[in-house]
Amino acid sequence: MRAAELAGLQVGDVTLPPVAMHSRPGAVDVQRTVLVKYGPIAGAEPGVPEIVYDTPKTKGSRRRVPIPAATVAVLRDYLAVHPNRLDPSAPLFPAFTLRKIKPTGIKAPRHQSGPQAGEKMTPAEQAARQTADAAQARLILDWAVPLTHRNFYGAVYRPALLRANLTGAGIAEVCKFHSLRHTYASLCIAAGIQPFMLSKFMGHANTNVTLGVYAHLFHDDHADAMAALGGMCQPQADNVVRLRG
Repeated sequence: MRAAELAGLQVGDVTLPPVAMHSRPGAVDVQRTVLVKYGPIAGAEPGVPEIVYDTPKTKGSRRRVPIPAATVAVLRDYLAVHPNRLDPSAPLFPAFTLRKIKPTGIKAPRHQSGPQAGEKMTPAEQAARQTADAAQARLILDWAVPLTHRNFYGAVYRPALLRANLTGAGIAEVCKFHSLRHTYASLCIAAGIQPFMLSKFMGHANTNVTLGVYAHLFHDDHADAMAALGGMCQPQADNVVRLRG
């Protein structure tokens, strides 16, 4: 799903199978996106953005996305602690602000080595030096307002990638959030999901869009298809038994 589609999800958009059928897939319905409007707004503080729901990118973007059993389990646990889980129109993912860090009188840390040696660390880079628990403790959740991608990317996703980079993963510079969408498509193709079906999952306008973006991943030697076609031309064994001479 696109970032704005994920932010636009509501509790009622999630369909999970009964617990007894834990191996069955679930589904998420994409019905809307979240749009952040900047500028003066009547009745709002100057410079405060307005968060509104908007229509999906294209007609094909309104869709049902199936989710595997492992993701169903994660969402089931998540909804169990969601304070508005009984309200179908409640945002699935909450907005948040960050608790201010008490001033320490210490200047912002600088990079000690590498190409950025001597430069001040960005807020995201400083957040990456915190433990995951410490970073989570700074989040103040607002369950009545939908999540915005800009806040999530800067305060959660980017620091998480940088934190992974500290372990030598080396992914922070190449793994943008939209890269996860491409990874999903790549895994679907590797699993043998056909272009038409993948196009529906991705919300593309048509299959041509899917093939245009991911054609290089469809490696098929057509062996099975050609064997079946060749078999049509092979002489068939005579299975007729003569009853009379």
